[in-house]
Amino acid sequence: MTKRFVILTMLLLPFGAVAQLFSYGITAGAHVAQVEVDPFSIDPTMPMETVRFTATGGYHAGVFARLGAGLVYIEPQLWYTELNQSLTFTDGSGSPQTVPWTLRRLDVPLEVGVKMGPLLLFCAPVWSAPIAQISSVQTLSAASGSWGGQVGVGVKLGPIQLTARYEGSLAPFADQIQVAGGTYATDSRISQLITSLHLKL
Repeated sequence: MTKRFVILTMLLLPFGAVAQLFSYGITAGAHVAQVEVDPFSIDPTMPMETVRFTATGGYHAGVFARLGAGLVYIEPQLWYTELNQSLTFTDGSGSPQTVPWTLRRLDVPLEVGVKMGPLLLFCAPVWSAPIAQISSVQTLSAASGSWGGQVGVGVKLGPIQLTARYEGSLAPFADQIQVAGGTYATDSRISQLITSLHLKL
């Protein structure tokens, strides 16, 4: 009986080690995002106009899975993200107009980091796919997906993890914008400051 117990314990030990390295949970956070748009001319007879976005807030909610080995860990995540902005542009009459604009998208960060005690340092490539955008006047023609990159720091206390990260675009999320009845080629990119709370389940 003792011999069988020892053999069973030896067989189960690798599974226990993997279970200790693997974890999963839910995440949510707040965003402050800024859209950058290359200048273009709405009226060819007028100087170049810049469409200006002003951040009004945003958030994400999602899930994560984590595999850690010593100091290093890998953490793929899946977020539903909503970014809220106001958009100001000048129409052909020269009168500025401001309208709300919301982008809803799916984000997939692949976080790779180093854990030193409770402290975390990490970077992550991020793939983002637009789901929907809401604006009462104009829309952005979004690409099927775009790449970004994140760098950040965090602190892990038991099942709770807090992080702060900066995200920049590696590729434009849209290549044209529709304003005042016209379509204009542009290079629309998003940069963000993001705070996140992870809860291990």
